[in-house]
Amino acid sequence: MRHYVFLMLRALLLAAPVALVLAAPWGPARAQTPTDEVADPAAGGANEAELDDVSRRVRRLSDELKSPFCPGKTLLNCTSYQAFELRKEIKQMVLSGESDADITALLEARFGESKVANPPQPWYTALVPFLPFLAMGLMVLWVLRRWSSRRAAADASTPTPSAAVPAGDADRLARLRARIALDDE
Repeated sequence: MRHYVFLMLRALLLAAPVALVLAAPWGPARAQTPTDEVADPAAGGANEAELDDVSRRVRRLSDELKSPFCPGKTLLNCTSYQAFELRKEIKQMVLSGESDADITALLEARFGESKVANPPQPWYTALVPFLPFLAMGLMVLWVLRRWSSRRAAADASTPTPSAAVPAGDADRLARLRARIALDDE
């Protein structure tokens, strides 16, 4: 119990500075990313809808492509400066009218297909987030089954007193009861 209280206090202490920054009247400082809707001189005075479309395309492409700079991360999640510059390049390519296939082909030629292209995922990877819940459910069912089987076994093993005891057994039963009563004293 003390361990959980300690963890809760630690989480509150870690979250307090973030809450203070977010609640500040000036708001959190925000780094400009290549997908921000900022008027770009290369866009030629593009309206807001076109910039939203460009931002969505850049974000989608960056999320689909692996980062050649951070192993195991997509280009969108990579925090290196080179990835930031590459996202800016992708934005410039999108603004210049290149298709997604052309941009992907250019990046694969530049960095190598194994460095940029994400391999297709098998269908069962969608189930991976649910595996812990499935395991817990199966464990709960197993425990409940064991409890019910033990209860049934305990109920079956307790003898039910019978009303009619045969005459030969009644004498023997009386002697055993007397012996138990002597042992208890």
